[in-house]
Amino acid sequence: MTRKIFTNTRERWRQQNVNTAFAELRKLIPTHPPDKKLSKNETLRLAMRYINFLIDILEDQRITKARGNSQANILGLYNADQSSMEEWTVMDNSKTSSPAMSSDTSDC
Repeated sequence: MTRKIFTNTRERWRQQNVNTAFAELRKLIPTHPPDKKLSKNETLRLAMRYINFLIDILEDQRITKARGNSQANILGLYNADQSSMEEWTVMDNSKTSSPAMSSDTSDC
């Protein structure tokens, strides 16, 4: 009985941590309307699209500034050559969605 209570308590704590992390992520993703409550699935999908969008903006700025310097370092995090950019954007190429999320496949 004690083990079951401990396991349940640990699972509640874990779930609270996951929910807190999703709440923080939701605050960082722009939505319309701004107060729209996103599901966990929607939050992850929009986060991936938003990250790819930001990477595209940074890549465009890098190209504009560098004009020929293909080894520019974006924010000091990684070298933004073409091969690493393809690795980051590979998730955006998948058009699979769960049956309940058919509206998610439309382009923003």
